[in-house]
Formats: sequence, C-alpha cells, structure tokens
Amino acid sequence: MRRVKSGVNAPIYGVVRLIPSRKIRDGVELARDVVAGPPGTAPLLRAGVKLSARYADLLPKAGVGSVWIEDELGADIDIAEPLTPETRAKVHKATAGALSAAGTALRSGSGMPRDVVESLGDVASSMVNDLLDVPEAALALDDLNAFDDYTHKHSVQVTILGLLIARRVWQTEGWIDYRGRRRKDRIEDRLRKLGLGLLVHDVGKLAVPPEILNKPGRLTDPEMEIMKTHAMAGVELLRPADLSPLSLGVVRDHHERIDGSGYPEGLFGSQVQEFPRIAAVADVFDAVTSERVYKPAAPPHVGVRVIREGAGTQFCTEVVRHFRAVVMPYPVGHEVTLPDGRTGVVSGVSIDEPDAPTVRVLGPAGVEELTVDMTAEQAAA
Repeated sequence: MRRVKSGVNAPIYGVVRLIPSRKIRDGVELARDVVAGPPGTAPLLRAGVKLSARYADLLPKAGVGSVWIEDELGADIDIAEPLTPETRAKVHKATAGALSAAGTALRSGSGMPRDVVESLGDVASSMVNDLLDVPEAALALDDLNAFDDYTHKHSVQVTILGLLIARRVWQTEGWIDYRGRRRKDRIEDRLRKLGLGLLVHDVGKLAVPPEILNKPGRLTDPEMEIMKTHAMAGVELLRPADLSPLSLGVVRDHHERIDGSGYPEGLFGSQVQEFPRIAAVADVFDAVTSERVYKPAAPPHVGVRVIREGAGTQFCTEVVRHFRAVVMPYPVGHEVTLPDGRTGVVSGVSIDEPDAPTVRVLGPAGVEELTVDMTAEQAAA
C-alpha cells in the first residue's frame, strides 16, 4: 500500500458517486432521485433524503441495485454515464414494448412484428451515437434502476458493454470481412447491427417457464435442456422481422463457446463468429455482477476474474484482452474494502495495473489517496 497524497480539501459537498444499494449506511445522503419504474414515474425517494441502513435491504428488493450519494470521497472523480437521459428513456420504452410484443407473439404462435424490431434498431443507433462519445474508463455501468426486471435490465446492460468492447476492438484493430481483408470502415453500421442483436439476445427466455428461469438452485439436467431452448426460441420469434444475419447470430450463438462446450450447436473455434464472441463475454460478466432474486450481485473484480479465467477456453482471448481495457476490476467511483479493513473509494485506475487502483480513504488529516494492491485482499478472502 503506497500513499499518494493526503489532505485533499475535505469536506467537499455537491460531489456524487454511485454505490451499490447493499452498501448504504446510516446517514448517507441521496444525490439523485431514486426511480424504480419507467421515465416519468414518481421517485421512490427524493434527492437530499438521509438514508438509514435498512434501505440496504429494502432497495434491492425493489429492484434498485445502486444509488447516487453525495460525500467528500467523490470529490473531482469524473464518472461518465454511457447514455444520455433522452436515450435512456428511448431505450426503456422500446425494450419494454419489445418484451411485451414478444410475449404476445409467443402466445399467438406468431413472430415479432417487424415495426417493433425496427424501433429497436433505431434505439441501437441512438446507443451507438452516445457510446462513441464516451471515454473508455470511469463509466457508470450499473445505474439502470429504472428497468423493470432482470431480463429487461440485463439486455440493456449487455448491449452497453458489448458495444464498448466492440468499439475498442474495431477502432484499434479493425474487422475482417468475408474476403479476409482487415477493414476500419463501416464501424457504426456494424455497431448498430451488434447492438440490435444484443438488445434481443435473450428474448427467447420468455418461452422458458418462470419457475426454471428464476430457480434459486442449480438446474436439473431436464431443466437445463429446457433453458437451452431459449436461443433458438429467440431466433424463431425474430425470423419474421428479417434481421441481419449478424444480429440474428448474436441471438442464436451467444451461449456458444470456442472450446465447443456451449449450446445450441456446440460450435468450436472459428465456427463461433465475432459478434457472438463479444456477446458471450458481455453476457457472462453482467450475469455474474447482477443482483437476482436468488443471489446478490458479485463485485466487478469477481466478474472480471471469471472472464479472465475463461480466456482461451470459453472466451476469445482477443475479446477478453479488449474487455479488460474497458472494464476495470475496481472501477473508478466504486467503494472497496482495503486489505487492512478500511473502506475507501477508487479515484483512479490504470489499464496496465488494474489490480492496483488509487483509493481515497478518510484519515486523521482528511482525505488521503493510496495506491493499493488489491490482490492481497483477494488472497486473504
């Protein structure tokens, strides 16, 4: 643990940071309204309210996984939100409408209407436009409380992360066309097609019985076989909408793995195309780090470790390399417990040394910044 500097002018007010709801303590002040419904819904809690520790249990049950708070540890930490409020509202409306339309299509035995899928294409374009303008680091990737349920929130979160990974891959290394040529043109068009596929990647889960989809324990072999049908169920639902094969490939193959252990076809190596390779990493990371009715959310460093350990077997090594430049194990603005037991807030992190972030703590002289080797904490855990 190395001290960087101390005595940062504290206390500083009017500064906000995002924390997991489960880490709320007595006296924490809300910096932004807490909304657990569509845009325009009356807030559950208003900015300025002082919270008590009981909200650490109540808010996750209401689907609120994180809250913005105001305190001096967040001073001058610049955290970018990946989507503008306008795009967030558009995404919420379109994805909620698509899920509803998919449910109706399932009941009637028909496919999803083309106009519904086209509206999602427009939303994907808006998301791409927003994400092209944000920095790679210091992103608030976990502030999607207004999305109604896990499938809804998960689809949007996976889309954001998948697009960020793809943006980095294609802007730095380009993409390879069907002739084997490496290119750096038409990146926005490819991002849009990827985004559309990611938004609907789990739509087939609507065909899975809820008691299997939300089962708290391990699925039995017969239940797992039913769960595995959701990929092709999604393809059938979307077939009438005439999606690009690239987008449809995300829906069909996001559970395929390059070592052949995935489903539905057990594809191996190069048989798994680039879009599903990106989707697989984003999908697993978000599943690990998301709150569910039957499990708490794992911290980001656990999700990063799962992806890192799967590189070269489950996941494409190149995709994982770019993922690790986009997603930090200890993200800026996140609260962490230091190896010595103190609590601090990450104020800086290097892509080259992601496990040694700069962390702010409250010391005798005010706010101090330390460079901390967090692998010591993991080794002790």
